[in-house]
Amino acid sequence: MKILSSKKLAETVGRLREGKGYTQEALGNLTGINRIMIGRIEREDFTPSIIQLEALSNVLDFDLTEMFVEKERTNSF
Repeated sequence: MKILSSKKLAETVGRLREGKGYTQEALGNLTGINRIMIGRIEREDFTPSIIQLEALSNVLDFDLTEMFVEKERTNSF
């Protein structure tokens, strides 16, 4: 089963935002996501909704499916 990797998302959003020269506020204006939430995403402190993920993906131009990773299965009961 695949799950959203908050670590991968945080690293991607931060790297691409800085690479495009956007502040958190500018990215917030472009995506409709409050700048405080952008900061929380980059700190792995907030999981965005599907609509917010799509907005980030569109503005920063990354493949949303690459933010998902295979969940490790444990052998415990």
